[in-house]
Amino acid sequence: MDCVSTFSYLTAIHKRFNPKRLRYHREPEAGIDKHGLLSNLQSMRFLLLAFVTLFVASCASTKRQAVSSVTIDSILPRYMHEDQFIRIGEYMTGKEEQGKRVILRTNPDVRDGYYFTLILDEQLRRLPQGVTIEGEFHTPKSLDVQTHTFKLPNSRPKTKEIFVGLTGEDWPYGDSRVPSAWRFTLKDANDQVLGTAKSYLWSL
Repeated sequence: MDCVSTFSYLTAIHKRFNPKRLRYHREPEAGIDKHGLLSNLQSMRFLLLAFVTLFVASCASTKRQAVSSVTIDSILPRYMHEDQFIRIGEYMTGKEEQGKRVILRTNPDVRDGYYFTLILDEQLRRLPQGVTIEGEFHTPKSLDVQTHTFKLPNSRPKTKEIFVGLTGEDWPYGDSRVPSAWRFTLKDANDQVLGTAKSYLWSL
């Protein structure tokens, strides 16, 4: 039984021990101390309420175990302009606000560039701490493979998406060119592979 269903069950029991409900029941039989009965019910209800409170706190503090593998369900490549990342709060603070997005760039100071949106089968919060993303690209810049390593932040929003961008001098072509092939590999802090995905042309 999970936390939600167990909490519902305990709440139902807690309501049944409400002494006020006894006012609408028939009077207890002779020899039974009505006030003592109500006092006992009140004590039981208090203890049950305390147990429910501790149970809820325990469920809230329980963290799901980090995954040891992940699947990159899809990769969406596209060129993105700086204004696609600007939020209202930035006009007041002057700083970029990523909100519920995780955005990694080869040049953090430049937002224009060619991006790959990695969509995982798990929430980023399920990944262990210290995860890195190794991106390998065939671009017009060189015949050799460009390799960049990005560190996933330890504090992550509730999302399954990661934006990985070639920006600055790593992508000076605007939206006139596209990378010919790419591969992404997620690794944990011990350099063990969590998941990988590549484009069709990578193997050719």
